[in-house]
Parts: sequence; C-alpha cells; structure tokens
Amino acid sequence: MLTAKEVSLYFLNKDKKKKLFNKNIVDYNNHTSYEGNIRLNKYLFLSQVVYLAKYNQKLFLDDFLAYDNGPVINEVMNSYLNIINTKEIPNIDESKKVFLDKIYESLKNATYEELIEITHEDPEWQRLSSKTYKTPKMDIERNLEEYKKRYKGLLEALDI
Repeated sequence: MLTAKEVSLYFLNKDKKKKLFNKNIVDYNNHTSYEGNIRLNKYLFLSQVVYLAKYNQKLFLDDFLAYDNGPVINEVMNSYLNIINTKEIPNIDESKKVFLDKIYESLKNATYEELIEITHEDPEWQRLSSKTYKTPKMDIERNLEEYKKRYKGLLEALDI
C-alpha cells in the first residue's frame, strides 16, 4: 500500500509549472495557508474516498484529521514546503497511476475553495466538524456505502 507522501509526490510531479500546487498564500475560514497545500490535501482526500468506493480498500495508509478547512494529512500539511521542492519520483504501479491521473484531470480546474466545499460535504468530516479544534482522526471506512453512492457517477464518468 502507498503512503500519502508518495501520492503527493505523484501529483506534484504532474504539475511541472507549479500552477496547482503553489506557494500562494490565501486566507480562508480565518486560516492562512498555502493554496497548493490546501489543494494537495483535498486531492489526497478525494483520491482516498473514491478509491475506497471503487476497490473497498484504502489507496494509502495515512489517516486524515478533521480540520476547519476539511480533511488533512498532517505529515503532508507540515512538510508541504519541503515536498514541493522534492524531485523524488515515487514508485507507483501502473493501475494506480491511471486512477490518480483521472482524479488529477477531474480536479485540476476546481478552485481550492470549491475543493474545500466538496470536502465539507463529506459525512465523516461533518460528523466531526464541531470538534475540529481538537483535529480528530477521521474514520472514512465507516462511510464506505455512502461513498459508493456519492461517487458512483464520478467513477462511471472517469471510467474507473
């Protein structure tokens, strides 16, 4: 199984000009962050739940925490400035690359605000949203059946 860092590196390598995963500082929901860091964590989350809906298993090991602006992988958030400058190319098998490529293409035109709003619709994040000051760990697997319904159309449209 992959790690969130490996999936992050894969997405970062696709964005050679750093248009999506950038260092632009934005203020959203009274939090100042790098736009690219927000976007990367949302790509990770949506990749994870769509993969879970399709294959009944996680794409990567790491757990998400419920933050005010949605699900976050702490390691990725805290090391964003380091990983965007990493030239490392992760070893990911072809079937997972195809999956990640389709997710990347489907999200690349979304704004970071739209991605935040999508993740705020997640049932697990909503369940924990009143506790985000404690950043609780999200149990996304408890929502497997909901994800299968929610992402059925996306899976069909992307031919995953």
